[in-house]
Amino acid sequence: MGDPHNKDVVIPEEHTIGYYWTARAADMRSPIQHPYVPANNFEVSTSFITMLRGSVVFRGKEGECPRSHLRRFHELIDGIKINGVPADAIQLRYFPFTLEGQAKEWLDTRPPGSITTFANLADKFLTRYHPPSKTTDMQKQITHFAQDEDETIRDAWERYTSLFLKCPNHGFTDAFKVGTFYHALFPEKKQLID
Repeated sequence: MGDPHNKDVVIPEEHTIGYYWTARAADMRSPIQHPYVPANNFEVSTSFITMLRGSVVFRGKEGECPRSHLRRFHELIDGIKINGVPADAIQLRYFPFTLEGQAKEWLDTRPPGSITTFANLADKFLTRYHPPSKTTDMQKQITHFAQDEDETIRDAWERYTSLFLKCPNHGFTDAFKVGTFYHALFPEKKQLID
């Protein structure tokens, strides 16, 4: 095993092979380390959970926007105020109920106790579901934007600006945005602007 006089050597506990292959309750802890809440009036509302599941669900599928999901979640959760209960505690309690399928599985497989704040959870969520490659794809959509046939300038502008809402970390200047939009218009529409 090792020299018993050497204090630097760590001797592992001896266990059977079956011990290592058996699931342990400690391994099934939540990835979310919920903050201490001094108030004793905080109960998770089942009716609010039902409402969340009916209106704000993210499954982790292609085409879903994680930023929009977080925005909608904040719109709903910001209305809950309980004396003595930090917003972080409320957000961490309710957010898992908005996930299903692959997204729920992703959260459940984070290391136990590894998420301690909602900002930390949101960052991990965005890293997983809005990686740099997605930003690059959105930047391509912006730079290759084109006005649709029979689309008004107003409708084209709304569609164009919605791309920036989906990708706030696009990195483009206002001058670039305006120039790209202008060059994306049909010649007869440009005359209306000039």
